[in-house]
Amino acid sequence: MTPEDELCLLLARGQIALPASARIQELLATPLQWPLVLESTRSQQVFPLLYRNLCLRGFSGVPESVQSELKGAYLANALRNQLMAEELARLLSLLDQAGIRAIPLKGVALAQYLFGDVGARVCSDIDILVPAEQAVQARRIIIANGYSSRFTEKFFARHQLRAAECTLLRETEVLSYFVELHWTLLHGSSKNSQAMANLLAEARPLDFFGSKACSLTPEWQFLYLSFHAAYHMWSSLKWLADIDQLCRSATVDWDRVNEKAVSFDLDTFAGPTLAACSTLFGTPIPAQIPRRSLPLHISLFPSSSDSWRIKLFYPHLLKRPSDKVRWFAETLFVPSLADRKFVNLPGSLNLLYYVLRPLRLTCKWAGWFLGAGMARLAGKK
Repeated sequence: MTPEDELCLLLARGQIALPASARIQELLATPLQWPLVLESTRSQQVFPLLYRNLCLRGFSGVPESVQSELKGAYLANALRNQLMAEELARLLSLLDQAGIRAIPLKGVALAQYLFGDVGARVCSDIDILVPAEQAVQARRIIIANGYSSRFTEKFFARHQLRAAECTLLRETEVLSYFVELHWTLLHGSSKNSQAMANLLAEARPLDFFGSKACSLTPEWQFLYLSFHAAYHMWSSLKWLADIDQLCRSATVDWDRVNEKAVSFDLDTFAGPTLAACSTLFGTPIPAQIPRRSLPLHISLFPSSSDSWRIKLFYPHLLKRPSDKVRWFAETLFVPSLADRKFVNLPGSLNLLYYVLRPLRLTCKWAGWFLGAGMARLAGKK
């Protein structure tokens, strides 16, 4: 590990212990290639934490130009997140008025929960989880309040409810708001309905910027974040930093975590995710969680040539062959916003997306495989 990568890793956390703090001071006293530090923190989307922790240390050893660049990036992200927080609060209020139990996932709500600061994370969209039976109604309410979808409600209700989420867009002069509406917790898993019922039954009341909603318990927060990180093959430091902060700051009942992980087939996600956090951050692994290693072929922070591996990795974590088949079927055939962007068909021809999607994905994945093969050949030379 280079000194620049080590510094990035040490600063990308909400709580810094004394040994790590001493090592940070040692690194800051040495000549560093700051462009590499900035590049790493931007690509891993942890520059807000880097800025916060350097600010607490008075930017000792940090060049003024780097301070200015980090401050500008932090303030721009904080402003964007504040606008997203206000928009999330507006949507949560609308859903609450309609009697829909909405749960904000990740994003600015998680930043506020973990770090007490909506600007402490890089957030690209607004994720909201609702009960499956209220997904159509929730989508209708959001669209009636400034958002748009490229699919009709009829097509959504008949076909897209088989997927896990849908994307809605609101364009303003200041910002484009993307809402990911979720009604499924575990993609393709036969345990999803049971897990969702348990999650919703235990959800707690939440007041988010004056709007009423629900929040995940610390146990479900950990399991959901572990699932999300594993689903994307642990490819972002930001997600693992969130989990490390949750493990250190929240009161998590690890006996209940293990019970739920076993009951809902989440043990294949929880153990390896904790192993990744422990490797990078020294996150303590509770005795109640069986120790698991990352799969041997996994490298944290894969390169862009590994995109196809990330997309096709998730089925390896599903225990049942039937669940693997279900996930592939949903992935191959349920139309998404990407298909609509690829070819914008009129509503009367929406069913053609069931043919278009597998063809598009076949071409896309073939391109990934070809690109990865050429990258390996170039590396051998």
